[in-house]
Amino acid sequence: MMAEGLITPKITVRLRKAHYCFKQAPQLWHDDVNAFLLSLGFTQSSVYPNQYLCCDAILIARFVDDISIEYPEAATTAVIEVKATLSHNYSSTSLSLVHQFLNVEIYRNEIGNGIHLCQNAYDTMNLRRFSMEHIHSVSTLMDPNLKFDVAKDCGEKKL
Repeated sequence: MMAEGLITPKITVRLRKAHYCFKQAPQLWHDDVNAFLLSLGFTQSSVYPNQYLCCDAILIARFVDDISIEYPEAATTAVIEVKATLSHNYSSTSLSLVHQFLNVEIYRNEIGNGIHLCQNAYDTMNLRRFSMEHIHSVSTLMDPNLKFDVAKDCGEKKL
């Protein structure tokens, strides 16, 4: 006897690739953009795999689907070409100068030949989060009057 409202399936279907493809989508996206940037002559950083540097001193930093391009004023024409090539291959929107990227604030000097990176807003947010915004800061994390002794055993250790 069957309970009322219970449906018994006549065919059972097993999905072999649907979930696997969803898991692989970010890796495929990374591989595609990575291959494209390498084909443009960029070199991938060995320390930060989402950073690329070009011989014109153009730095590209990627985070998921956001790209930040930093460059000196002398490389402006090269950057315009890179952005045009990126726009041709990928749907993109060019925004104004970046002022913050991954909690790192970016300040440019008035002359335009240098940048300053800091995390003041991020630090302030964390101090507020832990109710520590009124603490007294010091320039060093250690007591500046602390005296260090020279280690007596500077040679190889004997086993």
